[in-house]
Amino acid sequence: MSPNKARSLLILLIMPAVVVIGFAVAFAVTYLRPSLLLAGIIVACCAFIVALVGVYQSMGRRWPLWLVAPAVAIAGIGTIMLAEDLALSKVGELTEVVVVSHDVEQETVHDSDNTGGREVYTHEYTLEKTDGTPVDQPMTYRGKDGFDDIDEGDTITVMIDPAGKVPTEPADEVDVPADIGILVVGTVLTIGAFGVCTLVVALRPRGPQRVR
Repeated sequence: MSPNKARSLLILLIMPAVVVIGFAVAFAVTYLRPSLLLAGIIVACCAFIVALVGVYQSMGRRWPLWLVAPAVAIAGIGTIMLAEDLALSKVGELTEVVVVSHDVEQETVHDSDNTGGREVYTHEYTLEKTDGTPVDQPMTYRGKDGFDDIDEGDTITVMIDPAGKVPTEPADEVDVPADIGILVVGTVLTIGAFGVCTLVVALRPRGPQRVR
């Protein structure tokens, strides 16, 4: 086996471990400190980027990235969603509330070179219990359209952390079995993607030898 092939195979064997460690840290951060959700997402994104760089370095081609990227992304999304929902399920209380107000904040985030930008939307729902008691922590959604079928005046059931450490979420959005399913699918796809890449490198023929 040539040194280059051995190096490529070693990188492909290391990358899954990097993904597992990175996602495990992201899970721990999000589960133990839900207020640091952004930090958990950043850690998961770093593991994702390192995995793609490693695959590209070992394969020397771009097509494997289209195989690995979606698989690792699904696993990462499942990891963060599961950690967040488990944290809320552990301490959250089912509470029926009324949406008092629904405010939308729109912000333009410019690219690093200031050549363009994108619109970022933050929806904030102010809640109160059905007996009129205000809920200290508003419900927040980051995205263009907000929560489906939830608006001012609606009565909904939410999961609330009495200590205020875990974000308030609609009860039907907290679905641990679905999160586990996403994580399992992402894990299987990731194993398959790295397996294909490893097999391609292992079976790659050696370059043409020089004729003396």
